[in-house]
Amino acid sequence: MQNKKLSIISVVTVLTISAALTAQAEDDLVIRHQGSMEAGGRVEVCNTVDSANNSARHFGGQTVVDSIYATYQYPVNQRYAYPILFNHGGGHTGRFYDTTPDGREGWLTLFLRQGFATYGVDRVNSGRSGIDSCQVIAVSTGKAPLSTMPSMNRYSFESAWKAFRWGPQYGTAYSNTQFPIEAVDNYYPQLVNTYRDAEQVPKSVAAYSALIDKIGTPVVLQSWSSSGLLIYLTAAARPDMVKGILAVESSATAFDNIPPDAMKKLANVPIIIVIGDRAQDRVDASRAFQKKMAAIGGDVTVDVLPEAGIYGNSHTLPLEKNNRQIMFRMIAWMEGHIYNKSN
Repeated sequence: MQNKKLSIISVVTVLTISAALTAQAEDDLVIRHQGSMEAGGRVEVCNTVDSANNSARHFGGQTVVDSIYATYQYPVNQRYAYPILFNHGGGHTGRFYDTTPDGREGWLTLFLRQGFATYGVDRVNSGRSGIDSCQVIAVSTGKAPLSTMPSMNRYSFESAWKAFRWGPQYGTAYSNTQFPIEAVDNYYPQLVNTYRDAEQVPKSVAAYSALIDKIGTPVVLQSWSSSGLLIYLTAAARPDMVKGILAVESSATAFDNIPPDAMKKLANVPIIIVIGDRAQDRVDASRAFQKKMAAIGGDVTVDVLPEAGIYGNSHTLPLEKNNRQIMFRMIAWMEGHIYNKSN
């Protein structure tokens, strides 16, 4: 019933708001204030800071690791009270929400135009949050055994194409794909290494929680792909400060890793999970999670775009040609589940 109601509301919202704001997207962007900040982390004493072992200026000592970095922008006309914190998935940085590969506005500024304050977050050990290289250098210089090397990986062109569901094989796109294939070469440089050790989860949750504390106001958390689990756990850690979750393409395995006590805390946080084409595993896992949450009084909406007649979306929804349409669907949901209810 929630999904059907969402579809009806979203169609009306898209038709009315899109028509009214098409010109606005081309207007000057007026910002009240902007900046950047770090939060969380810890001081680590590291004696392996130079992989060449021959620099007189790079000697061991204290470094900050496991912190988080965010940029922020607040609009002059802030219509919605809660800032949205945009969080990338594995292999990416907060750059994911900036300008799209084909030169359109990304969600950081599209949501800003609609009256939201937006934060673009680089999660722990990604992008401008920095990389804890202490152990990597220790291993590479023979000061630690190979078995202690952190687990990491990076998407190749070929693996990204297939994993992100742009097409059945590298170089072949689905005929209705919404991803801007013609600009894919502008996308590939965004891909970065990602640490995949299990301890990255508590590190990230601690840093996200510290960021919320530092902002000091209630927020809405947005996630994409593997950051879904991190954001669910962060919301459970700060349930009084998180007013909603916009979860895009959460990993199918994320819900298996949410402890029962965290599930209970999430029951007070409205959640929407948005899913594109050809992702039945994500649909099934999300609906199972929705059912569990409903049993304990939770508010979870699963918005499967093809079921609403929106086709061609892959895993990379924020980059795709209809990213504005998807944004308006999420705004419509927020208006019904976060803003037009008692908080």
